[in-house]
Amino acid sequence: MTDPRTYWETLMDRLSAFYRTGDWRTPYLREHAEDPFQVMIGTILSQRTRDEATDVASARLFRRYPDAPRLAGARPAQIEPLIRETGFYHTKARLIRACAAEVLARFGGEVPKTYEELTTLPGVGPKTANCVLVFGYGIPAIPVDTHVHRIANRLGVVRTRTPEETEARLRQVVPEEYWIPLNPLLVQHGQNVCRPIGPRCGECPIVELCATGRALRAGRAPPRAADRPRRRRAAARRPGSNRSRR
Repeated sequence: MTDPRTYWETLMDRLSAFYRTGDWRTPYLREHAEDPFQVMIGTILSQRTRDEATDVASARLFRRYPDAPRLAGARPAQIEPLIRETGFYHTKARLIRACAAEVLARFGGEVPKTYEELTTLPGVGPKTANCVLVFGYGIPAIPVDTHVHRIANRLGVVRTRTPEETEARLRQVVPEEYWIPLNPLLVQHGQNVCRPIGPRCGECPIVELCATGRALRAGRAPPRAADRPRRRRAAARRPGSNRSRR
């Protein structure tokens, strides 16, 4: 890899231009402020759920229970119909209510601003904690979901097996000034071009920065076995194999 700052700046410039997201150098919360409590609860709901379903359920939930005091005072039976689209809604209803109750009891209704405190809350793992820091408070962190994990490995900047390993490694190889815009840009790219199956490398604005893209264009094997082109298996037929057997 070239100089890390040059590499990540070029990557983000190209993705920002491709998706017309504006200047990623602008402090994130200047234009994208989100309520930390709603970021936290929405991210918990997003687990094992499509983005579209999460958006619908979150909007419905927050119209009725927009903050910790009101959600903590709700019964699971009142919450479940609002989040049904997210799947596992019985479990998630109990989980987000418990999370709201602890925010209210332990932090006076204010979502904490440290990774260590956030991860003590029910349902809040590394990804959720980092989402709260980035999208709720504008604090540098790297939320790693399946898109970020997949793309980071395809780029060749990490060789990891789990999102947790990817986060730890990205914190080492990505300069902190690029942490906040990293997740939004890579997630958008993963949803549209660098998809899990059938990535559109021919349309990719960062293909020259990607070890997988460069390998595939050159006819070489990419870093991950999962990204190797699937070859069609031609059915080998023996002479006379179509004849009926007697």
